[in-house]
Amino acid sequence: MAAALLVGGCSTPDSGSAIDAPGARGGTLQLLGQSDFEHYDPARLYVTPEEHLAVLYAPTLTSYVNAAGLAGTKIGADAATDTGQHNSDFTQWSFTVRKNLRWQDGKDVTCADFKYGVERSFSSLLTDGPLYQRQYLKGGDTYQGIYTQPQGLPSVTCTGDTISYQLRQPVPEFNYAVTLGIFAAVRKDKDTGVKYDNMPFSYGPYMFSEHVKDQRVVFVRNPHWDQSMDHIRRNLPDSIVFTVGLDASVITDRLIHDKGTDQQAIPFGNTQVTVQQAQQVFNDSGLSKRVVSGFDGFVWYLAVNTAKVKDLKCRQAYEYAMNKQTYLTALGGTQFGTYATTMITPSLSAYRKIDPYGLANKPQGDPAHAKQLIAQSPSCPKNIKLDFINNASGGRTAAAIKAAFATAGITVTPNPIARNQFYTTVGKPSTEDELVYASWSADWPSASTVIPPLFDGRQIVQNGNQNLAQLNDPAIISAMDAAAKITDPAAAQAAWAALDLQVQQQAATIPLRYSKAVYLVGSKVTGARLHSQYSDISLLNVGVQQ
Repeated sequence: MAAALLVGGCSTPDSGSAIDAPGARGGTLQLLGQSDFEHYDPARLYVTPEEHLAVLYAPTLTSYVNAAGLAGTKIGADAATDTGQHNSDFTQWSFTVRKNLRWQDGKDVTCADFKYGVERSFSSLLTDGPLYQRQYLKGGDTYQGIYTQPQGLPSVTCTGDTISYQLRQPVPEFNYAVTLGIFAAVRKDKDTGVKYDNMPFSYGPYMFSEHVKDQRVVFVRNPHWDQSMDHIRRNLPDSIVFTVGLDASVITDRLIHDKGTDQQAIPFGNTQVTVQQAQQVFNDSGLSKRVVSGFDGFVWYLAVNTAKVKDLKCRQAYEYAMNKQTYLTALGGTQFGTYATTMITPSLSAYRKIDPYGLANKPQGDPAHAKQLIAQSPSCPKNIKLDFINNASGGRTAAAIKAAFATAGITVTPNPIARNQFYTTVGKPSTEDELVYASWSADWPSASTVIPPLFDGRQIVQNGNQNLAQLNDPAIISAMDAAAKITDPAAAQAAWAALDLQVQQQAATIPLRYSKAVYLVGSKVTGARLHSQYSDISLLNVGVQQ
């Protein structure tokens, strides 16, 4: 199944320099970030950098292997002994928890810890995480979580060291689903509910030593980690210091000057080289050798809130009003991505070239046609708000969108939201505005993790909502259910591709850019490569020279 999923992938990252060379054990790796993460609790992780960081303290049953490019999108056994066993129709999966996996206090990690971890993820208190456990596990649609129903979920069982999951439907990709934090282990006696978000108890190679909110997080080695059993991570640094609250331009500037501990630093949390500093970095031979770049699997898009913009012709007018050319130019041009017309990215086998509005070769848009459609839609909102992350690139994006929509007679009021509050804010349908500038990458290499999370109306929740278009279309939902039952990989991906077209015909989103990541790292960083699933510099491979 893994191989079948990956056929056709064409956008793979590469480092393009000697900094990917192996490093030695020891030293302190510095992570430089723009803001503290919204969540560290594995059950609440649904932002890529957060999921990436969690591989250090909350290993999942399977994880993405430590490899560059397309090979890095494959999974290997991590907390389990293999990548899972299933019955003939993929409605039951079992994983055996490996020996010598220990919590930071030396106690063994058990099957019961993994069962408890997924059961607590159902709690309404633990917002913002994925919903696959509710979608896939038998009884998951009604279960309220271990705090409310302490008897647990009968479809998750333990037999010795083996955990088994009974599914509501065939899920050939379930061994990819368990890479998500909702399936990670949590020990009952260490569970502090919503406070677990601050410093989760570790059973990974590193554990929390310090967390000063909005300032820094410090990780040190878990003394009970058995490195000989780890086939995923190299775990080279002795400690990792994550400093947050830094402007992106400051991070780039520090890495350019490369002084002191910044020589052992990498940007983290999708903190890329800024547009203003890009040419300096690319044109300097010394700096360009420290650049790690490649297509990262993300599509950046505008979600059109269909609950507020109800008329289809109005939403279509927004499609024609958008000027992707000025948008991409504002973000640095083709060094940072290419124009998008789909929500499924070219890195997935389900990708098909579609262009329902005839704009693939007209990135400047068609404001005249937008005006015609608005004239046919008396209820079309002409004064709307745009939600976006309050940083430099978000500001430039907002300016480009505002200018583009103005040519069609639509006034856009930018609504900047703090980075560490963005998904909490737009994830509440009640506080989401007409447009949201957001990004998405597949939860694993299948379009089944793009279309349902973003467009299944049944997954609209009051907190932690990912369906930012708030699309609730019965025909699309029916087609999703049909696609989910297809066990032939090629046929399944073709069905998801057809759904991408259906969604675009509803003008629920405006795809803008397939993004290319551009990172600058310190001169004493080793093993720097893009993580093929999580986009940032891979924490699986990186080390530092002392």
